[in-house]
Amino acid sequence: MIARLIASALRHKLLTVLLVALAAVWGALSYARMPKDIYPDLNAPLVKIITENPGMASEDVERLISLPLESLLSGAPGVTRVRSESTTGDSVVTVEFDWGTDIYHARQIVSSKIELIAGRLPQNTTTPVLGAVSSRMGEVFEFAVVGDGIDPMELRSIADWTIRYQLQGVPGVAFVVNLGGFVRQYQVLLDPEMLTHHGLTVEDVRVAIERGNRNFSGGILADGAQETLIKGVGRIASLDDIAATVVATRRNVPICVRDVAEVRVGPKFSREAASHNGKEAVSVTVEKQYGGDTLTAIGNLRARLARIAGELPAGVSIEPFYDQSRLIVSSLDHVQLSMLIGAGLIVLVMLFFLWDLRGALIASLTIPLSMLIALVMMHLGGVGLTVMSIGGLAIGIGKTANGSIIMVENIYRVQRERAGQGPPDALTLAGASEVGPALASANVLIVLVFLPMMTLSGLEGAMFRPTAFAVAAALLGSLVLNLTLQPALCACPFGAHRGPGRPNPVTTFLTRWYGRLLAAALDRKRIVFLPLAAGVIAAAVAVPRLGREFVPPLDEGAILASTVMLPETSLEESVAMGRRVERIIMALPEVASVTRTTGSAESSEHLHPVGHSHFAIQLKPRGERTRGYAEITAALREPFNQLPGMAYLFEQPISNKLAEMLTGTEGELSVKLFGPDLEVLNGRIEDIRQVLATIDGIEDLQVEQTAGIPQLLVEADRERLSRFGVSVSQVADVIETALNGLDVTDVYEGDRVTSVLMRLPERYRRDEDAVRNLLVDTPGGERVPLSELARIARSQGPQTIFRENLTRRKIAMCNVVGRDVGSVVEEARRRIAAEVPLPPGYYVTFGGQFESQQHAMRHLTIVMALALLVIFVVLFAAFGSVGQALLVILNVPTALAGGILALWFAGESLNVSSTIGLIGLFGVCAQNDIILVSKINDLRRQGLALRDAVVEGSLTKFRAIFMTDLVMIVGVLPLALIEATGSELHRPLAIVYVGGFLFAMVLRRFIVPALYEVFARFERPGCRVPADSGGRGQAG
Repeated sequence: MIARLIASALRHKLLTVLLVALAAVWGALSYARMPKDIYPDLNAPLVKIITENPGMASEDVERLISLPLESLLSGAPGVTRVRSESTTGDSVVTVEFDWGTDIYHARQIVSSKIELIAGRLPQNTTTPVLGAVSSRMGEVFEFAVVGDGIDPMELRSIADWTIRYQLQGVPGVAFVVNLGGFVRQYQVLLDPEMLTHHGLTVEDVRVAIERGNRNFSGGILADGAQETLIKGVGRIASLDDIAATVVATRRNVPICVRDVAEVRVGPKFSREAASHNGKEAVSVTVEKQYGGDTLTAIGNLRARLARIAGELPAGVSIEPFYDQSRLIVSSLDHVQLSMLIGAGLIVLVMLFFLWDLRGALIASLTIPLSMLIALVMMHLGGVGLTVMSIGGLAIGIGKTANGSIIMVENIYRVQRERAGQGPPDALTLAGASEVGPALASANVLIVLVFLPMMTLSGLEGAMFRPTAFAVAAALLGSLVLNLTLQPALCACPFGAHRGPGRPNPVTTFLTRWYGRLLAAALDRKRIVFLPLAAGVIAAAVAVPRLGREFVPPLDEGAILASTVMLPETSLEESVAMGRRVERIIMALPEVASVTRTTGSAESSEHLHPVGHSHFAIQLKPRGERTRGYAEITAALREPFNQLPGMAYLFEQPISNKLAEMLTGTEGELSVKLFGPDLEVLNGRIEDIRQVLATIDGIEDLQVEQTAGIPQLLVEADRERLSRFGVSVSQVADVIETALNGLDVTDVYEGDRVTSVLMRLPERYRRDEDAVRNLLVDTPGGERVPLSELARIARSQGPQTIFRENLTRRKIAMCNVVGRDVGSVVEEARRRIAAEVPLPPGYYVTFGGQFESQQHAMRHLTIVMALALLVIFVVLFAAFGSVGQALLVILNVPTALAGGILALWFAGESLNVSSTIGLIGLFGVCAQNDIILVSKINDLRRQGLALRDAVVEGSLTKFRAIFMTDLVMIVGVLPLALIEATGSELHRPLAIVYVGGFLFAMVLRRFIVPALYEVFARFERPGCRVPADSGGRGQAG
């Protein structure tokens, strides 16, 4: 079949060229249309359920809201984990589904479950709502709204109603979250004395305002042939309208709201604050639509912001501080530059060793064309252009060049040796058919080796499947070109060899020395096998010393510092500490800007107390700074350690979003303690923290601040209540209205919506005595202090309660510096088990990056075994011999040894990237072995003695195989050496290839011939030499 395909391409040369040109144009169009991003879509199928009950204690939120929702959803189809956060007044339940689950199907499942329980939730609980169809990975653009001399309330109004209002309609934007400043609010501050004087209650005022804020309809007024709509306008439109609202009438005298309350415009009670470069600001986070194109969305967003900037009041400006498109463009530019440099080096190698400009050009033409064909397949397969997929193409450059070198070199060799013995088409067909079957087997082998990687699941699958797909697509494209376009071009008058050609002095020299060394090696096989054994042993020794992590850290050009204060810290104190932290950060010369957010935005799915701040640190471009992420964070740790009562953690934006999305925590490593009792959890997690603090490499250690928040406990005394005829509900209404406030209604002012809050003035709620003296009306007309109706005492309670899979948990979070995560976890697990005794029902697990690493390595181990099995099956199909299949398989340790030792010398870790490189080595090295063994088999079938066939076959294929090994090295060398954003992800894989193929160049050129002789001597007398994959026996 291979020979027929080649012959068809030679008969229809022009058609072949035109079809390839058409595919190239299609590839260019695909490139322009494909979405571009830093990573593939890493949005896990998560659904968040947000429920509010203002003022409810966290323990009640857990018991009455979070736990029922968790219990109901844990058994839903496709659900893998349910976790929850319960804090004062808020519950956020996160439901995780299997990777690959359609997000809209997942939301439908959750919605149907919520309907079953919504009616059974406590009074005053909002209907549970689903979070945005996005995740923190969708937060692609952030900016600050700042204004010199602008009131924070006005600044927030501009951010809410001028900026966010317009951004919500930008194509590609899903959600806009504002944090900071003060939300504008109409406030009705009731005067208890005046209410008593007029005989009114809080409920009377509430009902009057609510009922006095409505439009109405009088229907249709028909007047002959004309109809007129009767529209009643009664909605509140201003502060004066609220003040003039009639509550009741006494002796024909109207009692208005202004008679019993102060009506004013004021800031809504805030649990959040923000600043930019030390100035008060509103932080705005923009989330893209689920699965949308990041570059397109940010481009649309920037265009709209430019238009909005012209509409803002004087002194107000928009200051972007996080723009993921810059990281995307920088990373893609790096990979594309590496591809161009690698392709250029490959062309130089071809030219140098082929010693023929025409041959080098024809062989190198496969590189861009196979990339374009691969882009077509990627576009059809739904694979976007990311650092991972373009990295796969960069890796595939060397692989595609391998087959081209072998094909062109063999065609030209046959044309030279048989010059004048037939027309160019016949000679080209002979040369191409000789290596075509083996080349097809080798390429299919490599594709089959990468196909099991397509089965990777979870986060590692989402990240690295595009790499495997891109490599496989590039190889399939190059195989088609090798069997069609290259023979057609080699047979054309401008491409064919018509004479013996000039000898290449370099290859002649190398071949001569190789022949001498090979003869010596075949005579003294022990000398060959000793270096092999030494390399394998050295690699085996190096493996336990290699660090283990999920993926290499990426220098994103930004740092996210998280700080946590003690649980009782107020918002004012947290902001004051935040300003000190800002000054420390801004003193670093590498820092371009710093934006602080404290607390969490209203109705946010991310619950952070007021003692929790995030500092988004934007760094100057890499060319303008000498220190990277590790050095800058190390410089910040010393002054941070001197700040009292503050724990901190350093991350980078994408890694922070990824960790929080997948595990609900921050940091590279999280130690999770599970158990039923909060006091036991608090005590044991502190013991664990003390153990972790003594482990080398652990930095930024902190424990989730969940306990110790001061509480003023108001416990209703039912006996006293019955004495005065007062119900618990009446006491609750007074406390909630007086202290927490009650949202009565909303006022619509054009496009803006302003809420109306009703509560008592500040003097009634400023301290504990004011609360004790709060007066409650009784049915008998008396006004009794709250202290006479309830027991009021100070206590402490949990600030936030975390649960996972129906069990309470506490977490110790940290980063790992100077060590790999795997070795730190091993030491931590051993020491915690020995030093921290846990009661029955309590257990420890490890999360964060380590959780993903463990899952990925287990799957990759299976993939590696499957790849070896695939190689063996293909080899047996190619040779029809178990012995020769084993011959090639036994050479796999050589490639692995080279790759592992290269990782060791380069100081890289064993991670998903390097493991994929090791798996890829199997197929590529086996490709050259197939070509060599097939050639030796051909020569033996022609009657050559075993030693002569081995030597002749090795010398004949030396140049082509030596070139392919060298091409693989220079093709990935830019990925290994160039320092740029995104280079960290592919450097381990590239280093594996460099080390593996260096070993191949030096050792495998002698080991394969030596092993062939050893295996051949064990053949039974009279046994036929195995046929090659094409069933042909002609020599080259």
